[in-house]
Amino acid sequence: MAHTINWFSKHYLQEIGIFAAMFILTMVNQWFQLDSFIAVVKGLVFFVVLYAQAKFHWHFILPLFWSRQYGKYAIATLCALIIGTLVLFPIDSFWIEPDIFQQESVISILLYHFVISIASIITIMFLFLVRQHASQIRKRTEDKLLLAEMNIRLLHARLNPHFLFNMFNNLYGVSLAEPERAPDLILKLSNLIRYQLEEGRKPLVSLKEEIDFIENYIAIEKERIGKRCEISYTVQCGDGEPEQLSIAPLILVTLIENAFKHSITTARKWYVHINIRLEQRTLLVDIVNSSGDSLPGRSSTGIGLATIRERLELLYAGDYQLGISRDENEFRAVLEILLNRR
Repeated sequence: MAHTINWFSKHYLQEIGIFAAMFILTMVNQWFQLDSFIAVVKGLVFFVVLYAQAKFHWHFILPLFWSRQYGKYAIATLCALIIGTLVLFPIDSFWIEPDIFQQESVISILLYHFVISIASIITIMFLFLVRQHASQIRKRTEDKLLLAEMNIRLLHARLNPHFLFNMFNNLYGVSLAEPERAPDLILKLSNLIRYQLEEGRKPLVSLKEEIDFIENYIAIEKERIGKRCEISYTVQCGDGEPEQLSIAPLILVTLIENAFKHSITTARKWYVHINIRLEQRTLLVDIVNSSGDSLPGRSSTGIGLATIRERLELLYAGDYQLGISRDENEFRAVLEILLNRR
């Protein structure tokens, strides 16, 4: 997916747009009074205080409501409104519009600013909620597009005619030398293709299904290059239950495919070591492979790693860590994801 971002998706531009729109709406009934630079500054200061109240409520008080701490939310809201009212009172009464408030009682002025604070917070936060909802829709749309693009790349990378030709050649050789193994390998290849075409379209699959798919893929690779490459694969579930956890399909196999693709070497030991460990809801994938020979015509574009980073950020932002390290002899990728229950 291209990294080009539309102007309206940039957070700081959205913030400026909301600020400008709300300032105009707040000042529209007094627009005729903004006849000098000082008047505009006064109106801007008044609105900045209201906007700051809304931002404080959004970041520090509203999370109490989302976490269902309604009592704390009510108390925090009331305290914030009182503080905001006490800040607005001297600014408005003694600097912005001192003539208007001279004839009013202190109680009525405080009540006016209290109501203004409530109305402003509700209106501004409504715009924040609309922006958040639009951002979530955009992310879901981007994820669907990225998933479709990733599926296409995976199909082209592994299920192209050259790959299938090599696999069928291997199956043919196995059927002649060890015919009893042929049915099992044919079944694994069939399951590999079926999973990519059917399960790969779903937003989430069970972790067990994803692990089974990876096992089939590695079994096929062992038949293809196992006599030349040292391949090890371990799965440790511990206290975790892979049937009860969900994961985005085909998100792990990109790293595994990358390891096989770029581990080919004749100058050193050729190996791919894959370890998958599940601890409750935390999935840890550790992949180590030999660094491939630098041969003419063989280069890595980094598309696979860029794709998985982008997809992880869309699906598991804040809930994953991806570490990449390499030297002239070895490449290592360590992925840690906090998974959700089904």
